Amino acid sequence: MATTTEDLPVELREWLDRSQITEALYTYCRAVDRVDRELGYSIWNEGAQVDYGEAIFVGPARGVIDHICDSHLQGIAHSHQIANVIIRLDGDRAFSEAYVNSAMRMMHEGELLQVNTRGRYLDRWSRRDGRWGIDRRVFVNDFDEVRRAVPGSIPPRLTLDRNDLSYALFEGRL
Repeated sequence: MATTTEDLPVELREWLDRSQITEALYTYCRAVDRVDRELGYSIWNEGAQVDYGEAIFVGPARGVIDHICDSHLQGIAHSHQIANVIIRLDGDRAFSEAYVNSAMRMMHEGELLQVNTRGRYLDRWSRRDGRWGIDRRVFVNDFDEVRRAVPGSIPPRLTLDRNDLSYALFEGRL
């Protein structure tokens, strides 16, 4: 039985590495949508730095998680998705580009607004102690829009915390 990825065939090891990196990208989205700071901190390596642009945040990765979670608590609902993930592996280092689509609903001056953002995460990764984490992220904002929103007929069921039904699912309570 293999105990480390070094014991696996190259193709399988690379597939596992890509899978672990992709899972971390998805975890980031879950963390910011559920405002779960600890989960958000978990995808970064110690000392990781981010550049989301001067208008958003430049600095330590833990700081961007705090900034995003604080701002998301001001909203009503938000949803982030990752797509078109491209990963280049280089031993215990990797580079990825992942498209991100995000939407946020909020009240502003009595109006319901929706902010839609389309962009890309350009991430530099390293495997430390057998775990992949991000060392550096640059967010590229491709375009965004703010528009008035009209709620649909299906009420949202999300919560912006660990009371969200997804936590019950993964804890075996749903």
